[in-house]
Amino acid sequence: MKLFLPAATNVAFCQRKHLDHTGTRLPSCDLNDIHCRPCCARWLPVAALMLAALALAACAPEQPAPAPAKGAPAQQKLPPVVYGQLPPELARYAEAIDRSRLPYIHIDLHQPHKLAPWNSSLGGAAYLPKGQEYPAGPDGVPLTLLAQFNFSEMPALEGYPAGGMLQFYISGSKSKGHFYGASSESTKPYNAERAFLSLARQRWFRVLYHPTVARDVKKLQPTTVIASDNLPMAGTSALTFGIRTEPVSVQDYRFARILGQPPWELFKQFGAKQDAVSENYETFSQKYTIAKLGGYSKPTQTDVRTAQPDGDWLVLFELQGGGVKGGFYSEWGDSGMAVFYIRRQDLARRDFSNVVYSWDNL
Repeated sequence: MKLFLPAATNVAFCQRKHLDHTGTRLPSCDLNDIHCRPCCARWLPVAALMLAALALAACAPEQPAPAPAKGAPAQQKLPPVVYGQLPPELARYAEAIDRSRLPYIHIDLHQPHKLAPWNSSLGGAAYLPKGQEYPAGPDGVPLTLLAQFNFSEMPALEGYPAGGMLQFYISGSKSKGHFYGASSESTKPYNAERAFLSLARQRWFRVLYHPTVARDVKKLQPTTVIASDNLPMAGTSALTFGIRTEPVSVQDYRFARILGQPPWELFKQFGAKQDAVSENYETFSQKYTIAKLGGYSKPTQTDVRTAQPDGDWLVLFELQGGGVKGGFYSEWGDSGMAVFYIRRQDLARRDFSNVVYSWDNL
């Protein structure tokens, strides 16, 4: 007999979606986090009872699985596809999908051997010219470098800088005002667009751009790694880059704009095959990339840019969980990721003061 552990008994991680009184989703919980224990602890008595019931059930004869509800179509499986192979059910959309392709800078991570202050990196000590102040949060605690990109080390990507250094910092301090540097403020009454715009307040995170890059240590201030147990990442990686293209992803808010329908409506037409077609499209369109600039976004849950469906917000920098041994590694919760969005017009002006920073997980 097979035993399936109910979600309520998973006391290591509380996978349900946490909502505050405004309807704002909060990150998944870890029972090792003292702030999470009150919300998850109430499941423990339930878990004990359910585990006992499961133990008794294991001794009983196995019963046949219940039949599907009358009239409910059973989900049908389809032959799996591989990356780059469009599911045949979507052949009528092939031209639109091909036109949707966007270039992006794919980033590979390496161990940080011979990493200079002016080199691109994930994590590590920040590049800081003399005379410039190191960024800090409202509490005065220095922010931690998440990533820095020297565009002279990267292939050209249309619309993005050809030179200069772009840096991303987040807070590792404890505060009710943020989670991993992203705003945790809620609006009353809740308003999706206001909540979205609040993610651009660079209080607990910072995006800085240095138009020129000094390659002389005499012109730089010495910096160190700002470590914290409250951060989702650790370590340092040197980086190499390449240009790739990708079609629109199911998660990106531009999907409906490109294919005429939101994904749930488009795939619904396939009836019992809809889940399989959707999964096969994701396999076709997505090549796993830990970090990238440009292209389409792949949030774990909802693209926060849907609050401004007619906006022109681009992917400035997206970071999925993962890393390399002996180098940088990040973990944003269960299947989590972090992303920074910028308006096309601000990117063209090299104005990084209005960048939206968001992260999510299951």
